[in-house]
Amino acid sequence: MKTKEILLAFMPALLLLLAIGCSNKNVDPELLIDEPNLTDEFGGYSTASESPGFGDDQLLDEAYASDDEFDDPMLSDAAVTEYSSDPQAGLYHLRIVWGQLRFDSSMTNPTDWSGSLSISRGAEIIRRVINFELGQDYIVPRTDRKLIEWVSQTTVHNDGIAVDLLVPPVKPLLDTTEVETTDSAGNTVIIIVVDTTWPEVEPVTISFNTGPYSRTFRLDELVALDTIVFLEDSNAVAFHALKLDRLPCPRGFLAGHWAFADSTSGLFRGVWLNRAGLVVGYTRGHFGQRENGEKVFFGKWVAREGRFSGYIKGHWAFSDISVTVDGSAETSGFFRGQIFSEDRLQIGYLAGHFGSPESENDAAGGFFQGRWKIICADESWSDSDNNNDDGLTTD
Repeated sequence: MKTKEILLAFMPALLLLLAIGCSNKNVDPELLIDEPNLTDEFGGYSTASESPGFGDDQLLDEAYASDDEFDDPMLSDAAVTEYSSDPQAGLYHLRIVWGQLRFDSSMTNPTDWSGSLSISRGAEIIRRVINFELGQDYIVPRTDRKLIEWVSQTTVHNDGIAVDLLVPPVKPLLDTTEVETTDSAGNTVIIIVVDTTWPEVEPVTISFNTGPYSRTFRLDELVALDTIVFLEDSNAVAFHALKLDRLPCPRGFLAGHWAFADSTSGLFRGVWLNRAGLVVGYTRGHFGQRENGEKVFFGKWVAREGRFSGYIKGHWAFSDISVTVDGSAETSGFFRGQIFSEDRLQIGYLAGHFGSPESENDAAGGFFQGRWKIICADESWSDSDNNNDDGLTTD
């Protein structure tokens, strides 16, 4: 099957994450912005509290109601317990979504995504299953900590899994030798010599295998993995990963609708998730193009109850324009920017990707997916730091 891949792990980061476009209902036209503010420092947004979900019932209804926690029996595995308690073990979070990244009512023929995810060394723990339908999609009973298998079919929407990966450190080989020698007083003594060697080990790999698409990643790619692969039938597979430090700065995901009101401006709205995939807030904003051609976006991030959490702003651009199997034009692109406090001080970064049909007021059809990160108080950074460890940049 032919594929078209968008891989911008560094320039700039694309993402993974499930889009919440699980409805074909149109957004209230009043939510679309006729003349978006593209000149104010923060797009005209304030620090005022909002109604939960900005008063958008559809957004509240769609807030990952089908993103369910999974009780993985491998949590009681002895090796998993050992890896979890080892401060030197690597810890990563990988989220994979397959199928239609935006709701498409025309996709009535099912696609069989039954497959597996395996790691060459370490363990995999399933944290959440995404849009699994009761009686149709399920996780195959687990017997191997390095292997996850599932049965999944999609039509108009998507399925997926969110997984923690534990990778134990490579331990040295210790070879002890007793050496007999004589000390300065003429006494015979035995000295134990410990020879430390490091074994040669293959790089850790993570393999995703399904009928429509398969892919293998190196462990170091999961530090900032932001990849969406589009298949020829408009299905796609989205991979998104984070390295979870033992004392991490706050970070997570964001996803939702990206709606064009015309060819260069529109509205976005969606959910703000923590690194475990739980909805902790909402975001809403607008994007457009200034007279000088600069493409900018502005928005607001609020907590679940509506309390102001931060301003967001940055730049966006088109990365591709393609024609889908039904002959309609579809655009895709990326955005990246910064997060600011109520005092208008920069406190973090965000980056992501959007896709949308080329039609006006198609608020339900477009999607965006992305990542965010708050900078810890003791972590140094500057506006010139555009190559940090997880691909989220300041420029």
